[in-house]
Amino acid sequence: MRIYNRRIRVLTLLGVNLLMCVMMLTACGSTNANASNGNKNSSSPNSSSNTKKSSTDISANVAISSPQVILGASPCPEAVSSPTHWDAIVGTQSGVSAVGRVTCANLIGNATLQALILVGYQGTGNVIDIYVYNNITSPSPTQIFKLQNLYKGDARISGYNTIITAEVDQDSSDNKNAGGNNELHPDLFREFKWSNGAGTFVQIAFPGIFPVLTRYQAEDDQQQVNQGHQPWQISASMTAQALVANLLKWSPDSPATITRGGGEHDVEAAVDVTNKSPGGGTIHVAMSRLYGKVSNIWVSTAVTSDGMSITAPAAYERLVSPANVTGTSKAVGGKSGTIHIFDHTQTDIGHADVQPSQGNGSVTVSYNTTFKTGTQEGTVALYRPGSTDGSIAAAVIVKVLLG
Repeated sequence: MRIYNRRIRVLTLLGVNLLMCVMMLTACGSTNANASNGNKNSSSPNSSSNTKKSSTDISANVAISSPQVILGASPCPEAVSSPTHWDAIVGTQSGVSAVGRVTCANLIGNATLQALILVGYQGTGNVIDIYVYNNITSPSPTQIFKLQNLYKGDARISGYNTIITAEVDQDSSDNKNAGGNNELHPDLFREFKWSNGAGTFVQIAFPGIFPVLTRYQAEDDQQQVNQGHQPWQISASMTAQALVANLLKWSPDSPATITRGGGEHDVEAAVDVTNKSPGGGTIHVAMSRLYGKVSNIWVSTAVTSDGMSITAPAAYERLVSPANVTGTSKAVGGKSGTIHIFDHTQTDIGHADVQPSQGNGSVTVSYNTTFKTGTQEGTVALYRPGSTDGSIAAAVIVKVLLG
């Protein structure tokens, strides 16, 4: 059962009473850069930006440990800024591979600079490897992270000093039927944060659920909005209406009521959206502005409904198949709902019905991911049918990592 439309192909038209905004849920501005491209950094906040923090802010899972840390990329010391400086350090091969980009930032949470190095290969369809080095001005910098074989890949430093990457998942629902290499596009986005305990970068989940799942996509969307595109993303109510239209198949003009925040000077919002169909219910959408800046886009971070819950997995937890999902839901028409697992392309990759006897228990859901070499961001959703036509009446959606 496919609940989500592929984000890069969805077009939803909001009505005249919704300011006639055309919703184009594309990965607009998505960077298909390889290592030879110039640095295409998103606009990033810095220590003097108008930024607010809260427990529900979509940057809340990224900690900055030092007041001397500058957010976003910083100029590299001149002695180590040239890509050719790093070829011998990384160990590239003449005529085969070369360092194409060097970016520096305070990546490990203190005032020292680290270098993000992108290495590209000739004749391989824009495959890149990425490396991170510490002690970058010493004769022997220390490699503290590497990630290899990103097909048509890109990597950059986010506005909160994490490493965000893009690559092609060739077996995904978006790419598996592509007519050739030129039609393949990056659709897998990951994020890595420094861990003192692990002594390296570990994958984390961006809290966003809609209109994007990842920080890489959110920063690209912010650039698009800054250029005057997709203005609906700076309206909390319209973003909530876009969510129900695309994830739940409700009418795009479903009544939306802002119950908290949501104004032009707010960084948080709570919006109730009601399904106009017979037997339809109401969902509660929690939102935060990207990086807690009042000029930035709204991103949904949670979807809940009265009388329903997902108590496990917890938000941002890593799952493996088969996954046990625990929660509550009342029975309607002999069924308490359906649990769905959605992957990084928002494709249903596994689902299971919740029987009335399981309405306050656990359901095991098997799923099959197309990305086999790592973890991806995804969601777990509990959908409850309406009392009349079987359409989705209410929902709970939780952000997870899928292994």
